[in-house]
Amino acid sequence: MKLYPSLFFTLLFLFTFTPFSNARGVNGGMECAVCTVVLGLTEQLAAIHNETLVAASMRICSMLPYPLKLYCSKSVNALEEFLSQEFPVTITPDVLCYALGVCYTDPEVGFCHLFPKPKMGLSTSVEVVKEYLRNANRSSLKKFPLLDSKRSPTFDICQVPGIKGICHLISRSFNLIAPALDVDQDWFSSFPWARGSFWRGRDCRDWDGKSYPGRVPSDGDVAHDSNCNGIYGMQTTDPIMPYEDSLCKGTGAQGLVYIGDSVGAHFHCPEAWMDPKQLSSETLQNITQWIFNEGDWPQLGFVTGYMNVTNSLLIKGYTDSIYLRLRARNRCNHRDYQNLSRNGASTKTVLKHAAGSLARNKTSDHPTFVIYGLFGNDVCNNFANTVEHMTTPKMMHENVMNLLERLDATLPNGSHVLLIGLVDGSFIYPTMSERIHPIVLFMTNMNDSMRAFELSGVLKKIAEKERFSSLEVHYLDNPLAQVMQEWEAKGNEVWELLDPVDSLHPSQIAQPLIADVLWRNLEEKYPYVLGDVNPHNDKIKQLFGDQGGH
Repeated sequence: MKLYPSLFFTLLFLFTFTPFSNARGVNGGMECAVCTVVLGLTEQLAAIHNETLVAASMRICSMLPYPLKLYCSKSVNALEEFLSQEFPVTITPDVLCYALGVCYTDPEVGFCHLFPKPKMGLSTSVEVVKEYLRNANRSSLKKFPLLDSKRSPTFDICQVPGIKGICHLISRSFNLIAPALDVDQDWFSSFPWARGSFWRGRDCRDWDGKSYPGRVPSDGDVAHDSNCNGIYGMQTTDPIMPYEDSLCKGTGAQGLVYIGDSVGAHFHCPEAWMDPKQLSSETLQNITQWIFNEGDWPQLGFVTGYMNVTNSLLIKGYTDSIYLRLRARNRCNHRDYQNLSRNGASTKTVLKHAAGSLARNKTSDHPTFVIYGLFGNDVCNNFANTVEHMTTPKMMHENVMNLLERLDATLPNGSHVLLIGLVDGSFIYPTMSERIHPIVLFMTNMNDSMRAFELSGVLKKIAEKERFSSLEVHYLDNPLAQVMQEWEAKGNEVWELLDPVDSLHPSQIAQPLIADVLWRNLEEKYPYVLGDVNPHNDKIKQLFGDQGGH
């Protein structure tokens, strides 16, 4: 059977290059799932159009925007000679992904497969293809690092011709959680993707490291907008003073920082990309943005979302967020947000990636409201022995206290930190298992409700007992349970609140509902952390309009 490269050469790097892949799961985890699913998708596309797989791969490449179109074509061309040959056994996506080393078998774990096993068996077919690859004498093998001496084939997606360029472009944003394009290196950017203004307020003067969202205005911002909130200049009527003084001073302006995981980042894989009948240039036009955003849509999420949904083919629903509500409460908060969420984050990893990338100065910036919301990776991990790798209550206390001490040393006085409890994910499998075939391997012990309750209890005790010099700490239960209860009470189904592709993350429909429940609970229990309503909001809107947008 002939087999050709496919879209997975373009997409797979996301899961091998980002921190999401650190929790690999069993037998290759997410990388393996992506490889088999997308190879299978390409086969279906070829069948629909009655063409070879290489033609289907090139068809997909032609749909992609530049520069992915170029990178995809290079990866196809690099292997065309080698992959045009006949393999000695029937090849399924599972067989090839195991042969390449993207999938493998962990100790005491059998083969995972999404497609029917070959007649000679999956294990035998994989070994035959591996040996065939080792003995193949093709010039294209020298360009493509699939083989490593006599060992099993290994796959390094970032060494593939074409894909290597993508990896180089986004190394800064993926590794440091810093904007890939940041001229003045102040952690804020005027470019939206790759940890830019989709994640942090847009930098209005990216050539000036002393101008960025969230800072106390410089000299009243008479000459220019140093804090990028769109308010600057001099009020010429009596009393004559800077607009920053007359409209913002003393109003309690503050920023918003969210430290979280893929829920806070709003991970979403469009359903249209999993259906070969829906694949087109139109549905793939935003794939570059998706990749550079690590598969996330923070600009539409419940935390820092600010954009309306513009492409209903990829994501459906409206946007509401904690940031938008804080901004509506005080328009001097415009653009003062930072989403430091990371796919796969847990309390074990968040200190390094979040505290290290937090852009806040204790003396020159406004206070900030930090929401610490890690929904479940301390309980739901991708290891075969899930319970053994769960975070213990003792570890939880130590990890959270280390972060809070770092925040206390960094944040301006008057800041607040909200600790959100973990979600009880036991509802996910019963809700979704009968609707679609999940990509992720679900295990019966993966959602240990008791451990989630224990870890949430640790957070609650920290908020009740610990005191800090620069900040106050508060606690709220995870809002998802209340969101689901209210949704069902209106006659709706819970499955509508979950992403249909991964059966795990809150959908766009759920995002504004989470924001609403969280906001209502804050108003009820800790209204003072939201700040007062600025009495000058209408005048700010009259004078400065949308304040430069986002």
